Amino acid sequence: MATYIKCGGEEFTFELKPIGKVCQLCKKETPIVTLSTQKLKLCKSCFSSIQERRVLEAVKKYKMFGPSDRVGIFLSGGKDSAVLAYLLRKVFPDIFFQGIYLNLGIRYYSDYAQKAVEALCAKIDLPLYVYSLPEKESFRIDDFVFTSFKDKICSVCGTIKRYLFSKLARELKLSVIATGHHLDDLISTYLTLFLSGDFESIRRLKPVNPPLYPGQAKKVKPLFQIPEKEIFMLAHLMELPLEGCSCPHGELTPAKKTKRWLSSLEEENRTIKYQLLSIFLHKFIPLLKEEKTVETFSPCTKCGEPTTSPNGICGRCRRVDLLNRVPERRLELSLEEWEKIQASPEREEWILFSLREREDITMDILSSAKEVSPDLLLEETKFFKTFKPFRKKKLLFYCYSGRLGYLFTLKLRKHSFQAYNLRVAENYS
Repeated sequence: MATYIKCGGEEFTFELKPIGKVCQLCKKETPIVTLSTQKLKLCKSCFSSIQERRVLEAVKKYKMFGPSDRVGIFLSGGKDSAVLAYLLRKVFPDIFFQGIYLNLGIRYYSDYAQKAVEALCAKIDLPLYVYSLPEKESFRIDDFVFTSFKDKICSVCGTIKRYLFSKLARELKLSVIATGHHLDDLISTYLTLFLSGDFESIRRLKPVNPPLYPGQAKKVKPLFQIPEKEIFMLAHLMELPLEGCSCPHGELTPAKKTKRWLSSLEEENRTIKYQLLSIFLHKFIPLLKEEKTVETFSPCTKCGEPTTSPNGICGRCRRVDLLNRVPERRLELSLEEWEKIQASPEREEWILFSLREREDITMDILSSAKEVSPDLLLEETKFFKTFKPFRKKKLLFYCYSGRLGYLFTLKLRKHSFQAYNLRVAENYS
């Protein structure tokens, strides 16, 4: 049984086993997967061929790229970008593709994801360029929990990634950027924008987005006709390396809530997503009038990248300027640092929490910890009720690998608690 958990709690499972006697397409092999919209029971080869054909049709119909283009594939370590890279390399063997990974410095996540990306690129023979935010720019996405964006980390992350997409594409001489947005992404975003009345953003959200200014790469979505569930199944069938964890900043955004609603509708009408895609692309968007105003781009006064901001400073630089006002951005302590605190009068200001099993709390220096259940992360009301009495204290968490304690730390930091994680806790037992 394969399981994949996305940021925000979405979970996919797939059990690899025979589901019939013979594939309904080739009439030869044993079927192991069902094509969701048509209820076709298919073998591995036929299922893969259908996805390859969908990508081929999308690229040709919308003229996403041609023989002379240099195409960048931004990889995250997740299933969507992995399948995108796999299919593009297989369907278009003569096109130049460049894999790019943005290491955003997210502790207990970014480095794990990078290893998955490196393994994927080695498997499909894709050149890889890694851009490390901590090394190149001396900050991490995590650091924004110390700013007014602490409860909007995904928004900050999106701004910085879009900035780097365009910047790196130009530096690497790429004419096209391909992203792993799939059918579910497109439809959930369309509906979210529609319900908020943002028709202009809907008009701009197409399978192909041309450059907004000279030198910018065209952005394309070759997977826009493929359902997310089928992307997950293909990643598993092709044994593509994936990160084994989700981003600790994962938020339940409006689009993710819409996805859940769509899934319930799909139980009654299995083609609802394709129907909505057709309505938006071929009926609704053509009704929307083009903007008559032309956006004027000028170089950002901080970094030189093009921006439409009236004050001359791009969104990325405004956020980084805000971050630079924070003198200290510490989220973790070492055991040695805790030992010094433990032996000083400062100990009265701290509360130590253990996320380990009771029988594993054996070290004298950590034996005074209060036990808390990891399940608190799943119970919003109970979570804050548990820690509310300690709001004026400094909270330190420790677990086995450090990851779980870090999740508690981030969640509390986003609500203005003074929370810290005990670093590399697995070395302390």
